[in-house]
Amino acid sequence: MTATGLNPALMARVSAVISERMGLYFPEDRWPELAENLKKASQALGFADPDGCVSQLASQELTLRQIEILANHLTVGETYFFREPASFDLLEREILPALIAKRRGLGQTLRFWSAGCCTGEEAYTLAITCLRTLPDIEHWNISILATDINPRFLDKAEQGIYSEWSFRGAPAWLRESFFSRTPDRKFAIAPQVKRLVRFEHLNLATDAYPSFHNQTNAMDVIFCRNVIMYFTPERQRAVVAALHRCLVEGGIVLVNPAEASADLFGMFTVEYHGDEVILFRKTSLP
Repeated sequence: MTATGLNPALMARVSAVISERMGLYFPEDRWPELAENLKKASQALGFADPDGCVSQLASQELTLRQIEILANHLTVGETYFFREPASFDLLEREILPALIAKRRGLGQTLRFWSAGCCTGEEAYTLAITCLRTLPDIEHWNISILATDINPRFLDKAEQGIYSEWSFRGAPAWLRESFFSRTPDRKFAIAPQVKRLVRFEHLNLATDAYPSFHNQTNAMDVIFCRNVIMYFTPERQRAVVAALHRCLVEGGIVLVNPAEASADLFGMFTVEYHGDEVILFRKTSLP
């Protein structure tokens, strides 16, 4: 990267490093975007000038601290409560009742994972849906794991305080039932919702999963929406295969319909629920 333009060889190398260590896909037509974001990240990374920053990143392994800083500048947080509501309607109407009926009296454990949870709205929506569906939830072991590569997103999610923008399109009852007003006119998530969710840092490109260590094993439902689309094709295949291993038999993955490639999810059984929801179920091969 120079003052007059992009150095193709340098940008090819740095985009390959970011792809390898973070899974993020920056093809040539996105190099100007990548270069601009790296300029913004250079000071936080400890470099006096952007050119030196890019040259250094292209010539060495990324440290965990560098990955965290880059995640703050290269990932976009676009989420809100009950985003893509048809998925949560299906969860409340069909998926959860079937799981509850199957597990009632047999350990009464349900495990969910919001992979790429951003600032937490999706994970908390999962918790709220469980609270609405299970009147005796205190007698169940509900585990909702929420992970992201961006530490700034996770910090906000842990705080559980949101502005009006996070409620765009959300049902009217949501704020009244599961939030309280803060002095600065924001909304704090209710304790009974917050206690159901555990936020953890996880890099889908390099970290191990399924794993007992990070509790990504034996999942019933995985939400991984608007995440896979940002990976290289090779990384997409690796992530989908790993998510398959994370599920119990009969477990499901929900993705954005735009990510629902039959070829990519060939190891799953596909189920169509109207025009808005496509889910992938782990089933034994005949």
